[in-house]
Amino acid sequence: MSQKIAQHEYRWLPTYFSPEYDFVGYDGERIIGRVTLEGRLGAEGAWQWSNRTRDDINRFEIHQGYAASKELAVEAVEHLDEMMDAGLDILGQ
Repeated sequence: MSQKIAQHEYRWLPTYFSPEYDFVGYDGERIIGRVTLEGRLGAEGAWQWSNRTRDDINRFEIHQGYAASKELAVEAVEHLDEMMDAGLDILGQ
């Protein structure tokens, strides 16, 4: 039995107010997450990433963390999105 592999159309668009430091990620038309350069003390210079679960209205959760670069933050969001495609429970529940 062959397993269907999802094809993704990831793209990252800058936000209006902070186009160099704040980006929203899409897979086609679906929002998958956001990455933004953190400016608060203690996290200054780190890129914060956040990812949300799929369109299940009974389960809305946000997953987030920090990365050393924008590229690593984008990779984290896209990786979690792909894990959800594979049916993996990223919370371990």
